Amino acid sequence: MTFADIWDEHWLPRAPLAGNVKDAEDPGMRRHSRSVALTLPYIEANPLVMRSLVITDHDGSDADHIVGLTGLPEPSYVALNPRTRAGHIVYALRSPVCLTDAARRPPVNLLARIEHGLVEVLGGDVAYSGRITKNPHHVQDHLALWGSTQALYGLKDLASALADLGALPSAGHPRRNTSSSAVGRNVALFDMVRRWSYRRRGDHTHPNTWERAVFAHAWQTNETIIANDFTTGPLTAQEVAHVSRSIARWTWRKMLRTFSEEQALRGQRGGHATAAAGGRERAIAMLKGLTIDRASVLEVATGGR
Repeated sequence: MTFADIWDEHWLPRAPLAGNVKDAEDPGMRRHSRSVALTLPYIEANPLVMRSLVITDHDGSDADHIVGLTGLPEPSYVALNPRTRAGHIVYALRSPVCLTDAARRPPVNLLARIEHGLVEVLGGDVAYSGRITKNPHHVQDHLALWGSTQALYGLKDLASALADLGALPSAGHPRRNTSSSAVGRNVALFDMVRRWSYRRRGDHTHPNTWERAVFAHAWQTNETIIANDFTTGPLTAQEVAHVSRSIARWTWRKMLRTFSEEQALRGQRGGHATAAAGGRERAIAMLKGLTIDRASVLEVATGGR
């Protein structure tokens, strides 16, 4: 068995874009059933909000063997142009990564670093967004080189392999460290809009107006900062909407006070904790001048802790 036997399980779009060109914005690129999409040479790689296939677009002439030269793990498959030997080098994830989960950002952040590292090591096209990929089952246009059924990876597997090569970007600063990652755009936009939203949540009293305000800020950030800082260009309107909606709904549920009110409340809690700690310290200091049982007083002063 090869990865071809389980590929269908890891190709997740339900009604994928598919067509005769690689450009998702081309008028000929339309949504189809999965069975019809597989009759066309180019297909949507992942759902907008999910990553199961991590794809590097190698535009050189050795996509079929560059992985072996670098020492990276075996790809799940390579979809090759048989004439130029350029192609899409694909690693399938054992567990797909949701890009819009406001409560679980570390996997998304790590995925962005992995994408950037793979582009660097495999000589990938820095402008490739990962949206559309070569259909490995379209034998008229592409030659598929299939890996084994074991060529499924966790994020830590790929991160470790890149780290061993010194090619895993450091955490933090996504606009600087993951500028050639399509997912890096998602990470950077999420972080910037999230921080803005904490200060603005208290200005709104209705969830619908709040969602519109978050989207407006996210779109402006996408068109200016993301478009300028990432080689893959800005996110699409749909992708921005998914990110902004996730932030808006999470902050609406979780942040019931304004940012300044939340900071003041935390300050009050910190003051109470500091006062309690000071009381214990004063009680302990008093022991130096007393001759009674120090252990007994210490237990009372610290509440038995």
